[in-house]
Order: sequence, then structure tokens, then C-alpha cells
Amino acid sequence: MKKETKTLIKQISLPVGIFFGIILVLFIGIYFALFKPNFMRGNGKPTPMDKNHFLTIENEEKNKADTEWFYSQNPEEITVESFDNLKLTAYNLPAENAKGTWLLIHGHHSAPLREFAGLAKFFHELGYNVVLPYQRAHGKSEGKYITFGVKERYDVRDWLLKVNEIYGDTLPVYLEGISMGCATVLMSLSFDLPANLCYVVADCGYTSPYDIMWKVARKDKNVPLPRLVLGIGNIMTQILADFDFNEYDTFKGLRYNQIPVLFIHGTEDAFVPIEMTIANYQYCTSEKFLYLVEKAPHAISYFIDEEGYHKALIEFCKLQ
Repeated sequence: MKKETKTLIKQISLPVGIFFGIILVLFIGIYFALFKPNFMRGNGKPTPMDKNHFLTIENEEKNKADTEWFYSQNPEEITVESFDNLKLTAYNLPAENAKGTWLLIHGHHSAPLREFAGLAKFFHELGYNVVLPYQRAHGKSEGKYITFGVKERYDVRDWLLKVNEIYGDTLPVYLEGISMGCATVLMSLSFDLPANLCYVVADCGYTSPYDIMWKVARKDKNVPLPRLVLGIGNIMTQILADFDFNEYDTFKGLRYNQIPVLFIHGTEDAFVPIEMTIANYQYCTSEKFLYLVEKAPHAISYFIDEEGYHKALIEFCKLQ
């Protein structure tokens, strides 16, 4: 090899090596900063979202009391197998001479009783069965990756079928989701769902995985080049978690939906923009109602205005 050629290779190899080194460091950084905390299962360890920092001490104490009440009712654990062979687990609390069944879907890195203990008690005391699943990759349910509703929407469908397997397909079913659970519920409306699903409650949900990730990235001033970061993050989700940020959205679920939807959002939500619920509301073609809770941060409208929340549920869903 000529001396000039060796010199040229050396001159090229250094910047090429530096370039690929930078790319590798970038991928590793995004993996630990974006992908791992947002999309991977916590392996039973606490995550930053395990504590609801929006709750006051008073509301935390009430939620604790409602949770203790729920466990005192000795709910059973039920399971379904997901379309991709995961064992998913839920609490099932039957009511005597039940008027119907509420299926309640929690949000990202959360748990059913952290968000629904009070509502579970409210519905059960009204005479309704209550089913509270752990979403895939949360708590008692299997799964390694959270997909922001893309795969979880299949799980909602399967839980509805499980409810009918337990209680029959003539008893009314009501479906509520909060935050990621809300987006999941709205995405699931594209399926041919059981005919006895009569009302849906959509509390502070986003419109798509990409929309909410972009919003958070833009809000966090510490995220440089947010489009590049999200682009690489999306490549990671495709390779590792087998889904795409833009694969599905709530509009696809609402496009042909005929089930009445009660939309709820807090006016001081700094995480999921209220505009996303308004967009979902405007896109919905079925019977609908928009209930905005003044001064409520993300995912705690129920705690801020419990009386108004109950009233909206009773009137819109025609609860007895």
C-alpha cells in the first residue's frame, strides 16, 4: 500500500471514528434519559411517577383510606392473556344485584388504586361491579415495555370480553381511563367492542404517543434538539419494544365511534395539554360532553372537585 494511501486512511478513520463515537454516545444517552424511564418496566422498583406529587396531604390521606376500604372488601384477582401472550392481572370487586360494571384503566407508571380508589368505592356503593386492571408492564401484570396505548388498546378489548365472561353480556358496562389510560381507552374504540359497553369516560388523555412525547420534550428546556432526540427514541421503541410513536392515535379510535363519551380535564394540567382533550372532544362524532375542572392539575380532577365529578358521571352516564 502506498504511503499516500495509508496517510489518507488515517486522515479519514479518525473523523469517522469520532462521528460514530458521538452517535453511540447519543444513542446511549437517549436510552437512559428517554427510553428506559418511559418505556421499560421498573422491575418492581419505585419509579418517579409512583408518587402523585399533585396530591395534597389531605387528598393523599383520603386516597389511602379509600384504598384500605377497597382491600377490606376482599376483591379477587382475575387474569387475561394478552394477544402477545402476557398474563395481565386485575382486581374484581362484585356488587350484590349489580346494576352494571365499571372497568377502570390507570395511567403511565401508575396503579389502579392510586388513581381510582375513591371512584371504585363510589361506583361500588352505587351498586356497580368494579374491575381495575394493572396495565401491561405495571404492577401485577406481565410485560417489559409500555407502549403508550398502542398495544394496550388490545388489552382493554380483552378486559371487556373478560368482564362479559364473568358477568354476562347483557349487564351494562362502563369504561373509564385516566391520562395514558384515557388515550388507551379512546384508541380501543376502533375495535368491534361488546354491544353492552354503554358509556366511556375519558379523563385528561393525550392524542398520540408522539404528540405527548413532543410536548414533554419541548417543555423540558434541558432536552437539546428535541426532534432528533424523539427520532432516535422512536427508532429504539421500534427495535426494542416493537411499536412506533406514530403508529396509532385517539383519532383513529374516535373516527367511527358511536358510544357516548364524557371528556374530563383539569384547567391547570401542566403535563397533558387541555388542548389535547379539546381536540379529542371535537373529533368525537358520538354523543359527548366536556367537563373542565377549574384549578385541577394533571390526573387529579376527581380530588379537586369530587362533587362535580360525581355529578357529571351520574348525569351523563345516567347512573341510578
